[in-house]
Amino acid sequence: MDRNELEQLGNRLREIGHRRRELAERIYNEIEEGDNQSSRELYQELSRVSDQAIDIMTRQKQMFDEEVERLQDSPV
Repeated sequence: MDRNELEQLGNRLREIGHRRRELAERIYNEIEEGDNQSSRELYQELSRVSDQAIDIMTRQKQMFDEEVERLQDSPV
């Protein structure tokens, strides 16, 4: 398993998590202010950012699955 890639994915996931939190707060504020157009646009961005997070988590899981499979296949 490439530890460097795993760390980079983790760092990117943290960045995306912060971005998602910011967007959620902005969406809430826009809704409170009655700006439906802005809140819809922010929601679309939140959706795209969430998809990126899902892709990263899927890649991380795949890396661990491959490592576990490799360990199970190696002779004891």
